[in-house]
Amino acid sequence: MEKTYLLVLDADDTLWESAVFFRRAEEDFLALAEALGLPAELVRETVRRRDMERLPVTGYGAVPYTDTLEAVLREFVNDIPEWVRRSLADIRMCLLNHPILLLPGVNEFLKSVSGMPFFTVVYTMGEEIHQLDKFRRSGLKGLVDAFEIVSDKTSEKLRRLMNSLGYTMDRTIVVGNSPRSDVNPATGLGCRAFLLRRPYMWEAELEEFENPELITEIGDLAELLPLLTDLQNEHVSSNENLA
Repeated sequence: MEKTYLLVLDADDTLWESAVFFRRAEEDFLALAEALGLPAELVRETVRRRDMERLPVTGYGAVPYTDTLEAVLREFVNDIPEWVRRSLADIRMCLLNHPILLLPGVNEFLKSVSGMPFFTVVYTMGEEIHQLDKFRRSGLKGLVDAFEIVSDKTSEKLRRLMNSLGYTMDRTIVVGNSPRSDVNPATGLGCRAFLLRRPYMWEAELEEFENPELITEIGDLAELLPLLTDLQNEHVSSNENLA
């Protein structure tokens, strides 16, 4: 089957759970801070502030995040006890090696899309080794056509991906849970975007929609299948009218 459309799928919190494990790491860290007699809310506020400050320098990923946790602790504690160091190491390892929990219906969705004219790309950002490991453990390799990792997601990087695969904006559809990293880079190029609503959203990913007319919100990937069929039919009808 000719793959006449490009379907770009975010990974973290679109195909599998991610934010819940970062939240768990933060809660474990705050429990550790409380065990040291530190004010939990002040520590939490400091983590959020330092996390936003370091993002332009370190980029996305579990290692930079846990490095931030350790740096915040050093702001409050001059001499970190050995048992705290071990606890920090445990928090890091848990975040790096958390189980890959696919969101409901992901396998079924990808199997259905494989029978449609969509070239599917899992397009994610972060540390290459960590993202590759998560993709390997997800078991999705045989259900998609390609896997791409970038340091961060921008319209220009999405354009490069489209150009490298030979697709135009009217033949590209982007699916993800982040307004900043998934939706706005896509609609900035004129692509259709589907925003997957999730219960947790990192502050850095919140952003006003730039082109809301190109965005459709969905609750899960099962909702997307009939919408993809409709888009496919719209293009077919449009091409027939032009002919």
